[in-house]
Amino acid sequence: MKTEKRANELFRPLIMLSVVATILLLIGGYNLALRMNESAKEREQQLVANGIANKIIEVDKGAVPQTVWDDALANLEARNVEWATNNIGQFLYDTAFFQYSFVLDHEDKLFFAADTGEQAPLSIYEPFAHAMHKAIKAARTKEALRRSKGIQLGSLKDPVQYHNLVKVNGRVFLVVVSLVEPDFGTVKQRYARAPIVIAATQMNDQFLESFAQRYLLPDLKLRQVQLHDTSGVAQVDLNDDKGRYVATLEWTPGKPGTDLGLKLLAPTLIIILLFFGVMALFHRRSWRAAQQLIASEARASHLAYHDPLTGLPNRVMFFDRLGVALDQLRRNGTQIAVHCLDLDRFKEVNDTFGHQIGDELIVAASRRIAEVCRRSDTFARLSGDEFAIVQLDATPNAAARLAERIVEAISKPMELSSGRVHISCSIGVNLLSEGEVAAADALRHADLALYRSKNNGRAQYSFFEPEMDAAMRMRREIEGELREALHNGGLNMVYQPQSDRTGRIAGVEALLRWKHPERGDISPAMFVPIAEECGLISELGIYTLRESFIASRQWPGLKVAVNISAAQLRMRDFPEKVADLIKECAVDPRTFELEITEGLLLGDDPVTHGVLRELRQMGFSIALDDFGTGYSSLSYLQRYPIDKIKIDRSFVANLGIEKESAAVIQAIVKLARALKLDVIAEGVETIEQRDQLVEIGCEEIQGYFYSRPVEAARIGEMCSKQEEFIGRRA
Repeated sequence: MKTEKRANELFRPLIMLSVVATILLLIGGYNLALRMNESAKEREQQLVANGIANKIIEVDKGAVPQTVWDDALANLEARNVEWATNNIGQFLYDTAFFQYSFVLDHEDKLFFAADTGEQAPLSIYEPFAHAMHKAIKAARTKEALRRSKGIQLGSLKDPVQYHNLVKVNGRVFLVVVSLVEPDFGTVKQRYARAPIVIAATQMNDQFLESFAQRYLLPDLKLRQVQLHDTSGVAQVDLNDDKGRYVATLEWTPGKPGTDLGLKLLAPTLIIILLFFGVMALFHRRSWRAAQQLIASEARASHLAYHDPLTGLPNRVMFFDRLGVALDQLRRNGTQIAVHCLDLDRFKEVNDTFGHQIGDELIVAASRRIAEVCRRSDTFARLSGDEFAIVQLDATPNAAARLAERIVEAISKPMELSSGRVHISCSIGVNLLSEGEVAAADALRHADLALYRSKNNGRAQYSFFEPEMDAAMRMRREIEGELREALHNGGLNMVYQPQSDRTGRIAGVEALLRWKHPERGDISPAMFVPIAEECGLISELGIYTLRESFIASRQWPGLKVAVNISAAQLRMRDFPEKVADLIKECAVDPRTFELEITEGLLLGDDPVTHGVLRELRQMGFSIALDDFGTGYSSLSYLQRYPIDKIKIDRSFVANLGIEKESAAVIQAIVKLARALKLDVIAEGVETIEQRDQLVEIGCEEIQGYFYSRPVEAARIGEMCSKQEEFIGRRA
């Protein structure tokens, strides 16, 4: 009895401690579960609120293709009911699930109504009329404001649209009001005000089911009565454009805290109350830990040989498979092909939309490429947007067919979360018929062929040829020699005068030259791209600006134009470096003009846009070089801070030869005047070209007719002999 009592005395505190610990653990677990449940509910409500906002944006976009359209403007102004039935009522119902469609004319009078794609009586609009008044008025106000500012209507990026949630006959509708606008401007608007299209989609069971599937919401319901007791349910209130309550989305939220508590309750009680339960649980956990360790080792082994984003073989596995293929080639002589692939414009997409969209693009592209490869081929992601393929049993025709299929597959539009994206793919193919080549050289040769594909315009494939290796070695030699020339004074600047209509020198263009001691004159068109690739462009650009700044002090009052590369404008710290250089050289940036090319503006890169704005704020003027040779567009002339456009020499060279050249130049000059931009023509070599440009109205002229590029000292002499210079050329 004493032993038992002693044992009880010994174990009583332990039992009491266990009971207290269990109670505290249960209380703490219960509170934790409640907090987890509430946090999960709040997250789900925020997710649904964001989802509704995104759904409204999707619905708005669904109406854009039919309202921003020249045909829509022409037919709806003409009150073409048949056209409206097919292209408004039926199309919006079939593609964007708008149950009701209405069209108002320029006087806001209803002349067309559609129900489920079919023409319907105009009276069905009456329940919607009052709710639509504010949105229609807002659209008309924005239309009038645009016209008062002279802004062209018609933009898929910024259409005039307003939406609202309304309740009609006990049903909730999402209604979109869209102003009909031209897209390409081939149709002129008859009246001062354009027609308006109103489209309504019901938040019915089909709408709720689709939304619930997207966001994994069980028993999602739409209530039209606002409840104050929200215990046990999650809710998101839907309000109209005046903030008035319309309806409530309600569903049962997940309860991760409760689920977790129920899962842990039994094991916890067993651990506390039963020794053998503790041992069993320890054994079970040990077994699970071993399983997890084995799984972790398997995952680590997989990650060592696979790309974590796409699941494709990585560089390590690629070279392993390539080595095996080369061994087989040495043994049996069966040809193999190594394809090196690169996604064109990937960096542009990545920089514009962010890394998440870039990752989506990588995954989508890898799936398309994998679909056209055979199971026997090894398709790997090497890095970034670079992929490679080892194609076994490859003939020249088979390698070419595979490359063609890949180029074709990637060229098709890709639907990403940010929208539709168009890219292309460049491929280099190295066909191997002997296995004595090293795996690294096999890939390097394919990479050289890829380089040719990109230089030839992208979206194509090229086979490796031995001379490519020699060309690449020469490029590397030039890269090293360019570094040496930049650091040892091997580069120099020359300046070509720019004259006004009277022949007086109004400015100069700074031009970088490299006279190689062995290779002779090397064109900037050759060494500037090399500088961009090897990271020298920043240093080279600063050298050009510094030399131009220093030389400009010899010719006060002259405007100095300096070419700026695209790579420099993509550097966020470029304005800061230029500002430091201005202080160092003590010059006025208002006497300098920075020349950029059209191609730089096509990507609409926000970094480039910001850098140009900063440079403009410093006092620099911005000139658009080679205007007319790229995708000349009014939109980027308006979006970017451009002060001058430079007519490309190709148009000037054809003056007097092709009538179209004079017409194009005249159109460019008129465009510049309309946008209040200065204009200069380059490449003027004859008096006839000069006279015709002056007659057209070109303000400034540059070319061999006046002077070739000369040293800085010669510019000063030419300025001092200005009258003699004019007399000699008159």
